[in-house]
Amino acid sequence: MDQPTELKQPEWMTPELKAELKRIEYEYHVRAFGEEMARVNFLPEKERMEYLYDMIDHAVAKGVKFDRPARGVS
Repeated sequence: MDQPTELKQPEWMTPELKAELKRIEYEYHVRAFGEEMARVNFLPEKERMEYLYDMIDHAVAKGVKFDRPARGVS
């Protein structure tokens, strides 16, 4: 079985279109999660996880208890 050497981008996928799609994706994240979490979502994975762990540490320091599961309701 032959392995594909490289995925080729279609001709219509120009750098301008990629930039526009990235902008649309970012704006969606801002609407869905807020500006701070949108910025965090686009960090490299290592930096994103460090940031989230810092958020958890800060919450614990402020007295947030994690003894109940999150229900997804504010």
